[in-house]
Amino acid sequence: MEQKYQIGNEYGSIMWDIEKLLKDIEKFRIKAFDVKHLVLSNPFHGNEEYAMTTEITQPLIIVNLTENIDKLIDGNHRLQKALKLGVATIDAYYLSFEEHRNYIIDFHEDIYHHIVSHWKN
Repeated sequence: MEQKYQIGNEYGSIMWDIEKLLKDIEKFRIKAFDVKHLVLSNPFHGNEEYAMTTEITQPLIIVNLTENIDKLIDGNHRLQKALKLGVATIDAYYLSFEEHRNYIIDFHEDIYHHIVSHWKN
């Protein structure tokens, strides 16, 4: 099964090829994030039971959409488990725009900026 992550609105959508990104993951920096803060900006809509079977030592993947706006694109179940276990911080690979844009399927700069500017509001 191909791993993809998508966000969007009335302007279109942005889809990352997570499988392709994971092949290159070791070249990205790891940063610690506050679990409660991440949960607030990334609501969980997954399977709670499955979340508790995940390995929270495996870093999440977070991308910087634009200045002051980050988005979790892989690891929502791990984040949920960390919250349930009372973990304060969790590691994540953190990709700048320049790094993560290479993993966006059919990247179109105008669509990207329309979608991201909508997230600022």
